[in-house]
Amino acid sequence: MVKEAIVYYLIGINVIAFLVYGIDKWKAKKSLWRIRETALLGLAVLGGSIGAWLGMKVWRHKTMHKKFNYGIPLILIAQVAIVLLVSCKTKQTVELPVPVRSHQAEQEHSPNVFLVMYDAEVGKAPLLDAVKAYKCEVIYDYNIINGMALKKPESKSLEETMQYFKSVKGVTHVEYDHIIRLTDPVKPRLEMK
Repeated sequence: MVKEAIVYYLIGINVIAFLVYGIDKWKAKKSLWRIRETALLGLAVLGGSIGAWLGMKVWRHKTMHKKFNYGIPLILIAQVAIVLLVSCKTKQTVELPVPVRSHQAEQEHSPNVFLVMYDAEVGKAPLLDAVKAYKCEVIYDYNIINGMALKKPESKSLEETMQYFKSVKGVTHVEYDHIIRLTDPVKPRLEMK
């Protein structure tokens, strides 16, 4: 909302500056009361530098005065530089100091359960056939993703079982079922603009 207000202001001040330069040129031709040069320059300083510059070019007004001929472009360049400096901020990542458990605790996983993801186009039929042949147990069949949580047979190791399922037709990914406790500390990350 603030950005929209700034855009509307800049459009308005530039239209006003353009028109005021035209009016002052018209008054100069008619030998009428003129608009002060400080007011004309002030419109440029207040954000109407583009309108002032266009007014100078279109109306051919104040083009022989050095403070306008050099001043308006310098004001415009300064304003563009300020806008670029203000709007081009890089994001900084700030990490808050929170005690974190050892790396091994972060990698803790279930000793018996693992996750298998499969290709939707192939379907889960080959995976279910492999589950039956390898004598695994389906712990959970996810509805929102193409995946299952499986329990290894008692006679096999977890790594051996996971290796077997990596070669099953349609399986795209096999991974440990990581244990995440609600009491484990979290290392928050904040992004600042």
